[in-house]
Order: sequence, then structure tokens, then C-alpha cells
Amino acid sequence: MKTILFILVGLSLSVSSLAAVRTVSNNPTRPAQFTNFAAAQTASVNGDTIYIYGSPFPYPDITVGKRLVIIGAGYNPNNQFGQATTIANIILFRDTGVNNASGTVITGVLTGRLDISGIMSNNIRVFRCRFTSYINMRGGSPTGYADGWIFYNNIFQAYLYGGGFSRTEQSATNIVIANNIFTGNAYLYDFNSNTIIVDHNIFLGANNLYRTFNIIVTNNIFTRTTGTVFYGATSGPVLCTFNNNLSYLTTIADPSTYTPATSFVNTFTGTGGGSNFGGGNIVGQDPLYVSVSNFNDYVATANYRLQASSLGKNAGTDGTDLGIYGGSYPFPVGGPVGSGYDTSPMPPIPQVTELNIQNATVPVNGTLNVNVKANINN
Repeated sequence: MKTILFILVGLSLSVSSLAAVRTVSNNPTRPAQFTNFAAAQTASVNGDTIYIYGSPFPYPDITVGKRLVIIGAGYNPNNQFGQATTIANIILFRDTGVNNASGTVITGVLTGRLDISGIMSNNIRVFRCRFTSYINMRGGSPTGYADGWIFYNNIFQAYLYGGGFSRTEQSATNIVIANNIFTGNAYLYDFNSNTIIVDHNIFLGANNLYRTFNIIVTNNIFTRTTGTVFYGATSGPVLCTFNNNLSYLTTIADPSTYTPATSFVNTFTGTGGGSNFGGGNIVGQDPLYVSVSNFNDYVATANYRLQASSLGKNAGTDGTDLGIYGGSYPFPVGGPVGSGYDTSPMPPIPQVTELNIQNATVPVNGTLNVNVKANINN
């Protein structure tokens, strides 16, 4: 019977024999080893994996204080069960003792914010998640800045905060933000380091870059029907490098403080001055997505691939398409195009998508006949 329960969750326990696996479920009809994350973490050591089952009931905040692999069922799972792993917020905790979330991997969850408690946790990897609130990469007390974080194949609905609110202020470092979808309310905020790589993303809506300094922005697509890429008249990017990006509208920045305002490579004419650098950018051109009706917000049924005639086709610095389907982390397919699951990839583990029990009533010593369909989700 335990085998059937694991199948119902849609998660296969295919992990290294060197690490233990714990399972968590808050749904009494689909029991697991633990009913809450805290208990599973207490039983775990660094390097262990915790599967958090999809459930009709949201999980409360979880605080991660060990180096763990945290795997949910997906933020919009394309399977018979259709239950996302929804977590209120995820807090990364590190202190001067044994608690240290550095090195944690998070995938397959729908959550609010990703935040910091205590000393900064480093080398965090987050992919195939959806965030409805902000990402914080600056600690509070004591102050610290994220280093070595990587985000790819996520959907962001709010800002990513790096902590560097001026040209001289320290910020997060060695951050990769690649092949993500930024919805109409999401933007990058307070980054100041040339180790910040923003590559092959799609930004939907205006005001995408706010108080960013020295970062490297390549191979992205910025689509909106009004407004600018640079956020505000005095707080947009300065001293940044822009290579091979595409903007649907002609205006990139506020013309009162940037010249030319129709180019990513421009000069800030406000207090302090400073110029942006780069080349190969495309301005004032429709990216020619295959099928997108809303340039200002994310639509699950849209097809964000590029048509053959798009100027973004094979136009990246690496020779691949601009946007989320080029680069080193092309966005995985979660289901058929137009189904609402195309941009909802599940975690890259074998998962059951359909289970059919053919004879629900079984006599003593009888045989239970079950048909199972599964995907690998690479």
C-alpha cells in the first residue's frame, strides 16, 4: 500500500543512495512520512532530499536551516492529480552554529517570497518555481549579501532585490538570472556588480530595471505596450552592459534624463552622469512570438517561442534565439502548446501523470491491476 501512496503523489524516489529521502504531506488522504516540513528537516542531515507533496491545502512558511534538496510537485502540475505544492513563503536561515541553508536547491513549488533570516546563505539554486512575492538577496541583521545564487526557468511576479541601492553600495554578487519569465509587476532592483548576469529572459510590461549598476544584460526580450525598460527618470540602469537585447517599443528610457532614450546604450544626464555600454540590441521591433496576445503580463496559454521571421531568431550572443528558449537553460516543456501547461514544467524527476486502478475491489490474495503513465520531466 505504501507504494500506491507514493505513486498518488506523482513523485518517484529516484535519488542517490548516499542521501536520505524524507516525504511531507499535509493532506490526510495522501499520507507521507511527515505532516510538516520542520519535522522532516529535523530528521534530515545536510545533503538530504525532502519531497513536499502536492496538496489542496497550502503549506505555511518553511524555514530552511540545512543544505537540502527541496522538491515540490510543481506550480501547475500537468497530471491527473493537478495539485501544486503551495508554500506561503520560504525562509533561508543561517547562524554561527550548525544552521546553514547554503547550497540548498529548490524546485517545483508555488510560493510567495524567498527571504533571509540571520547570516546570508550562499550558493542557492532555484528553478522551475513560481513566486508571487519578492526575492530578497540582502540580509537584515547582520547585513550580508547573496553570493553564488542561480535562478532559471522560473516565473516571477514581483521584484528581485539585490541590496545595492547606489553606485557605491555593495550588493549581491555572482548571481545568474537566466531563462525566466518576469510578469507585468516583476523587475530587478538594487543590483550593483558586473558579476550579475541577466540572460535570455522575457520581461512583460514596463519598468523592468530599477537602480541597477554595472550588471550585464544579454539576449533578453522586453515587451510592453506603454512605458520604458528603465524604471523612472533618475533610478534606471547606469554603467551597465547591454548586448543583443530586443525591445518591442522604441523608447527605452525617460528622455528627460537619458540620451538617446531610444537606445539601451545611452548616457544618464542626471546628477552623477554615467553611460551604458554594449551593442547588437534591437529596438522598436515586434519579437514575433508564435502566439502572444498580451505583451504586459504572463498568459499560461501563450506560446513565447519565436517565429522563423523574428529578428530575435538565432540573434543571441551565443547564436541561439533571444528569450527563454535560447541560451544554456532553455525553458522546459510542461505540456502541449496552448494547453496552459507549456510554461509550467514539473521538477526534473520521473513523475506519475496518470494512475488508473482497474479493479478497486480485490479479494483476499487477489491481484490489484493498475495502469500507470509517467514522464521523466528532463
